[in-house]
Amino acid sequence: FATSDNTAIAGADYTSTSGTLSFAAGETTKTFNVPVLGDLTDEIDETFNVALSNALGATISDGAGVGTINDDDDPPTLSVNDVTVTEGNAGSVNAAFTVTLSSLSEKAISVDYVTSNDSAESGTDYTSASGTLSFAAGELTKTFNVSVLGDLVDEIDETYNVTLSNPSNATILDAAGVGTITDDDLAPTLSINDVTVTEGNAGSVNATFTVSLSAASGQVVRVDYATSDIEAVA
Repeated sequence: FATSDNTAIAGADYTSTSGTLSFAAGETTKTFNVPVLGDLTDEIDETFNVALSNALGATISDGAGVGTINDDDDPPTLSVNDVTVTEGNAGSVNAAFTVTLSSLSEKAISVDYVTSNDSAESGTDYTSASGTLSFAAGELTKTFNVSVLGDLVDEIDETYNVTLSNPSNATILDAAGVGTITDDDLAPTLSINDVTVTEGNAGSVNATFTVSLSAASGQVVRVDYATSDIEAVA
């Protein structure tokens, strides 16, 4: 008898074995062992072959045996990280998210991803993204990019969401990633103008002052104002 590989590989999944079985007069059965090697890798059930040959004193009616190794390992889990990028003033920068498997697998694994708004708005602050990531056997990580859009507006740091779904040959441990867009724009400056009015002979007229921001802001801006005497007396 001798073993040979099928989907199971000698040295990795089982120990190759060969030898000769001798039946004494009156015996009808003999046994031999093939050591099956344990591991922690999620994989398909695998098989190896056992072949009989060179019979003496008998003929072989079924010379092919199949050994099946049933896998008992749990599928790996999938997680996505959080990413922070600075927005820039124009164009776009990539926020590179990484999806990680908890352990190696010999199965092909896939998972879907999609972005969604939080305080950041798609089309204004970032470009929405979606797709499917495919892990080949033996791969532990895959990445995908989300484009963050630059601007000149002073605003709070903003966030958007990344969600994993529809895993194949794996389960999801952490389905939620957060993308943070760090604002890099200076706060605008405030200025007030000078105003000249003719007083008139009675009653009052308004001197209308204008306070201006140097640029629009994405945040609420406040400033106090008050008058004080020079030559004119309140």
